[in-house]
Amino acid sequence: MTISLVIPTYNGSKFVEQTLVSVINQVCPFDEIIISDDHSSDDTLAICEKYADKVKIFRNPQGPSGFVNGWNNAISKATGDYICILHQDDLLDLSFLLEVRSIIENNPDVLHFFTTCYYIDERGEDTGVSYHNDAEGVVRYSGLEYVKAYQNLGSPHIHRCPGVITHRSIFDKIKYNPKAGHIADDDFFYRVGQYTDVVGLLKPLASYRQHASSETGKLQDSDLVRRLIRDYSFQLDQWRNNRFLDEEAYHFFRIKLARYRKRCFGYGVRQMSMPQILFAFFYRQFKGLPE
Repeated sequence: MTISLVIPTYNGSKFVEQTLVSVINQVCPFDEIIISDDHSSDDTLAICEKYADKVKIFRNPQGPSGFVNGWNNAISKATGDYICILHQDDLLDLSFLLEVRSIIENNPDVLHFFTTCYYIDERGEDTGVSYHNDAEGVVRYSGLEYVKAYQNLGSPHIHRCPGVITHRSIFDKIKYNPKAGHIADDDFFYRVGQYTDVVGLLKPLASYRQHASSETGKLQDSDLVRRLIRDYSFQLDQWRNNRFLDEEAYHFFRIKLARYRKRCFGYGVRQMSMPQILFAFFYRQFKGLPE
């Protein structure tokens, strides 16, 4: 069994060295570490080349191709049986692979694994955890159980991208979908459940960094909300009449869409005159739109 670690990069010079160090210094080393750069214009590649004896570096001269395509490009370079994708600003605990590798070996029929994670700020200080569990045990979910756990447990999910390992056969069936937009990672995890049970270690062995220059941090709140309206509309269309999700799991997307539409309406209201507000209110009542 071999495990590849891939890091998609694009103008990530601020944090990429910390990310690399957390990977290279694993107690149990990865079989392969790949940098896939999407034509950075900063010092990202120069930093990565300092570790050229420990990593494989690939460049996309036609980039930037967008962050989702960047993920897929990175994954396509991996040769391992299992692939772990780590964003250029996130971290792995130094014992991550040691602990997860044994879980993979004990569940040879499972194709997707995760650990919970810490949230860290720009300085690397802990700000929270994706899911708190005192027992810190290993859980096994059916595909649908996994979707519901991802939707309903944790803050806002039971896990995030760092700390996930997926068998390469899954990537032969599905890729990260650019049409899923800002929640392409969530979308991928939902679709994984159609092909395998999922095993999780409820112990934070990765860190998800939240900062102003991330894909989310760069957006104004109103712009992010508009994107999420589009993205959850896509989820509703994608899963309509799909027998894998039950009504409860599908309804999650309706709730999210209604919530972001309401927030978007609120942004508009703050820029409207009182006659415009009254017209919008009565129009929504007449059309039966959610408040």
